[in-house]
Amino acid sequence: MRDKVVLIFSKNAITSDWVEDEVSTAFEEERRRTQSMLFPIRLDDAAMEAGEACASKLRFRNIGDFTRWKDHEAYKETFDRVLRDLEVEG
Repeated sequence: MRDKVVLIFSKNAITSDWVEDEVSTAFEEERRRTQSMLFPIRLDDAAMEAGEACASKLRFRNIGDFTRWKDHEAYKETFDRVLRDLEVEG
């Protein structure tokens, strides 16, 4: 029922069973549709360091890096890229 899923990936999200379920569901849907629909963004470095299975799988994706969200230019650059990625089909 959804075309895209934006996952806010943080130290709290990584340990959430609900987030793990959503990531698994999105992966299954991507395989079925043969198109990308899961777009993770990170707020801290936990996603890159965690050992959880969903974090390991997502590290191979283009993850929007919002760790420098207080820096206006860094934020704008990453935000624009995420918007561009969301507009592209497939």
